[in-house]
Amino acid sequence: MKEHDLTAMLAQAAGARTDATDWREYFHAIRERLWIVILCLVLGGIGAGVNMLRQETVFKARAVLFLEQEKEMVITNVKGVRDEQIRSLDMINTIVDLLCSYSFSLRVAERLKLNEDPAFIAALPSSDGHRLSTAEAAGALTAAVTAQYRKNTRLIDIFITHQNSALATKLVNAYADEYLRYGFEKRTESNKQANTYLVEEADRLNKKMHVSEEAMQSFRERERSGSIESLTETAQAKLAELTSKIAALEQKTFQLDADLKIVRADPKNVDELLRLPSVNAEPKIARYTESITDHERQLLVISQRYRAKHPAYIALKTQLDSLIADRKEALHNVVSLLDTEQKHYQSQYEDLKKARDEQEERLLKATGKSVEYNRLKRELEADRLIYEGVMSRVKEIDLTKGLTDSPVRIHESAIGAGQIAAYPPKVYGIGLLLGLLAGIGVAIGLHMLDSSVKTVEQAEQICGLPVLAAVAKKKSKSGKGVRSLDVVSDRDGLVAEAFRSLRASLGMLAESTTKRSFLLTSAMPSEGKTFCSANFAITLCQQGFRTLLIDADLRKPAVSPMFFNEHRKPGLSDVLTGRVPMIDAISATEIDNLSVLTAGSRSPNPAELLAAQRMQEVIQEALEQFDRVVIDTAPTLAVSDALLIAPHVDVITLVLRASATPRKAAARAVKSLSDINCRPDGVIFNCVPSGSGGYYSYYSSGKYSGTYGAKGVYGAKT
Repeated sequence: MKEHDLTAMLAQAAGARTDATDWREYFHAIRERLWIVILCLVLGGIGAGVNMLRQETVFKARAVLFLEQEKEMVITNVKGVRDEQIRSLDMINTIVDLLCSYSFSLRVAERLKLNEDPAFIAALPSSDGHRLSTAEAAGALTAAVTAQYRKNTRLIDIFITHQNSALATKLVNAYADEYLRYGFEKRTESNKQANTYLVEEADRLNKKMHVSEEAMQSFRERERSGSIESLTETAQAKLAELTSKIAALEQKTFQLDADLKIVRADPKNVDELLRLPSVNAEPKIARYTESITDHERQLLVISQRYRAKHPAYIALKTQLDSLIADRKEALHNVVSLLDTEQKHYQSQYEDLKKARDEQEERLLKATGKSVEYNRLKRELEADRLIYEGVMSRVKEIDLTKGLTDSPVRIHESAIGAGQIAAYPPKVYGIGLLLGLLAGIGVAIGLHMLDSSVKTVEQAEQICGLPVLAAVAKKKSKSGKGVRSLDVVSDRDGLVAEAFRSLRASLGMLAESTTKRSFLLTSAMPSEGKTFCSANFAITLCQQGFRTLLIDADLRKPAVSPMFFNEHRKPGLSDVLTGRVPMIDAISATEIDNLSVLTAGSRSPNPAELLAAQRMQEVIQEALEQFDRVVIDTAPTLAVSDALLIAPHVDVITLVLRASATPRKAAARAVKSLSDINCRPDGVIFNCVPSGSGGYYSYYSSGKYSGTYGAKGVYGAKT
């Protein structure tokens, strides 16, 4: 696998691990500052105790309101102008909120003049015995009052808490009385508003009804009719009469036409003609027929008394025969008679039809006028009904002005106030809880304010580089950090294992045949780069490589005292100035395969020496004589020494100190090296807490490397 591919994969994995919030970080931050949490708990307990001692005696008085059910009204139609009855929980909650409101407290304060009450003023801590404003008194009263609805009942409890027992009783009873007064005022105001509205509405309707009456009267005068209904009924009756006459005349005409056809077909058949209704109905023929019938009846009577040759019989018979002859003669002219009658019927039919058309036109006019008349009539009747209804409601309101029944009454007045005893467990519980929360908040706040790199994940995220090794922080019995060659003194310890992991990680990043020079630098001073350089160089020696450790920190060298307990000379500065050859400046150590090139004599211009071409030649000469070269340099952000050497080495690692290196400093150090195309290959995370702080380095106490291989190979202690 290529070096840049592995680096990219490690950096990507580091970013993925830090995307989500890790709550363990805050847990361990609280554990690190547990003393702050304990201190805040103690202070919370002390504060609770002080509060218990300073707490004054408090009294609570109670009054109870009872919500009446809806009563039957003496006048049932008054419901609409009264306050809505209490029927729902929403209304009850509204009463509770009203009792606890500032506006209602202001009513009570004004009623009792609490701003002038010495007992009320004296109980306020900020009054100093001076007179208060009404608003201030109402504010203090609002804080003292509470109201509560008893579930599944119609009772509301009003509570007043105060240091003065008598005053608490007085105030809570005043609250109950004031609510009754408030309800009465609301009902009175409601009746007053309703009465005013109804009177105004009645006046408006009266004027409107007067306008409707005037419009109706104007219509009657214009149409000269007292009633459109009678006019319409008369026209309809006349039209019906004419229609009936026309129908009868049409029937007669039809019969006449039929008979006339028969007469014309056989005008000499007298008997057949006499059977025709039209012929019999002809006046002249009808007179002859009537006379003949009468004479025949008389002749029948005479024939019973006289014989046929009696003169009376003969005379009557002669008259009868004469009438029959006259009728026969008249029948000879029946066609002309029927034609005349037909013309008479036709003329009569035309007259009746014309009269009917005229009557229909009159009826249509009357009907059209009735539309307007009916509209005016409906408007008048509607206005009259509404006016009468409004006037009835006005009278009802006048009758109910004296009604004072209220849906709320006082069920129980306060006769005294009970003392409220403090509950120590509750007070101390609240104090300790507040102390705990404050301690946790302070601990997390300090943790958030600490801008240093604390975890491996943070180091990888900030630098964008993989953490090659997390070096545990080793402590002595005194508790102070120990800087030593742990790889030699404690080869089975966590520190030695961390540097062996570093050696393996760098071996994966670069093949030993091509990448042999290593530069270790840091962002800030005192981050442990010299400690890491020395121990890393020793791990290379333990692997069999001849290694040279160069102390290139010419400003504050620390390699020589670590190995020789003195500042040994000559060294790198002497080689760079040409005073001594490099072979004479290298010092052997007690560790196999490890040699050291110390910083040497103090130099007034370290940067110029390191920037010279001679520094690159020294590194090349060292690589010719040794298998591996480890260079310890000055901090990157403090001076430019590391930036001058970085282009001449194969591998660069950045040392960060846990909970010490600022995050911005770490990021700037990586950027500074990247700007000269010398991006570090990884990070050494130094001084990571172990044991209880193992979260930071994954060195959980006894979980992984603390127990694995503790007895060495095959159980033997090494």
